[in-house]
Amino acid sequence: MIFHVLSIPMYPTQKEITLCAFVQKVYKFCKEMTQRGHTVYHYGHPESNVPCTKHFDVIDAKTYNEDYGGNTWKEMHGQNIQNKTHKKFNINSAKIINKNANDTDFILAFWGFGHKSCCDQIKKGIIVEASIGYDSHFAANRVFESYAQLHKIIGTEKNPTFSDVVIPPGFEKEDFIFSDKKEDYFLYLGRMVDCKGVHIAQQVAQSTKTKIKFVGPQNQKNKLNKQCPYSEFIHTVSYKERAKLLSKAKALLMPSLYAEPCGWTMIEAFFSGTPVISTDWGGMSEYNIQNVTGVRCRSASEFYFAPQICNNLKPSLCRAYAEQYFSLKNMGDKYENYFNLLLHGFEKIHTNFKYTSFNNSFFQKNSVKL
Repeated sequence: MIFHVLSIPMYPTQKEITLCAFVQKVYKFCKEMTQRGHTVYHYGHPESNVPCTKHFDVIDAKTYNEDYGGNTWKEMHGQNIQNKTHKKFNINSAKIINKNANDTDFILAFWGFGHKSCCDQIKKGIIVEASIGYDSHFAANRVFESYAQLHKIIGTEKNPTFSDVVIPPGFEKEDFIFSDKKEDYFLYLGRMVDCKGVHIAQQVAQSTKTKIKFVGPQNQKNKLNKQCPYSEFIHTVSYKERAKLLSKAKALLMPSLYAEPCGWTMIEAFFSGTPVISTDWGGMSEYNIQNVTGVRCRSASEFYFAPQICNNLKPSLCRAYAEQYFSLKNMGDKYENYFNLLLHGFEKIHTNFKYTSFNNSFFQKNSVKL
């Protein structure tokens, strides 16, 4: 198969850039499909460092610096899809794709409406919106990361289509440090904004007299009390530092006040053997198994009591669950199956099509009651 992968215009595609989950989605997809022997063309920033067959520079440094100045990958960049960087990205990518693509090539759009302008100009190929983690969308072929997000979207539409599928994200276990010996601190990883429930995380730490490490861009407005004696504020860290923090935390706090499409940080915590205390909607309801991999909460009292439950959860079960359901191989298998269906038609049954799905084998093997 041949894939034309559109990256995120605001950032280079690099493993180190953990601040933006969409960058990681592009990186992991390119790496897995390249390792499987497919042809992968990557379109993006000249400083990208991504496994692929060939990289195309579609942004110049002068334009990029005009829009984003001296901002580094540790800062949240503005998501203005009408700026010069986005416009040049879309125009240049479409020109190269139109010159080289065939009708059976796949065009992977990971940035929703940020890539629509490019896709509108493309004359050949099958356009797929991959790993959808947003509410606005445009393509006929859509891959969601959870059923929670798929149902949220199709609930506003007349009918779902067979080309709407769910493929959970994939990770490599080698990127994480498993530890069953935890230190006495909570961890928050991500954007430091109120819709992520950062103030709730701080209240949980304060009420239980437990230290919490807030790791993320420190230039965002929020309701956090910067003088709280139990709070430590750390700017965005490297991939390796992130793994260390996840492995030693007694729990990851994810009290998001909106329906997270998936919750990548949650899955990273599972790989580290760290339970997750989260709200009970969106991707967390689907993937955070109650009293097994963490605790889902719907009230302040549940949040305050959750750490006691987490003390009795088994880190080994968190890790085993992550390895079985969220491996990069599992993600790659599902994507290959999906692309074969797009090529050959959903109305036909193919003898070489292997369907993989969630089942209860993990829970039965580990004597977990659902």
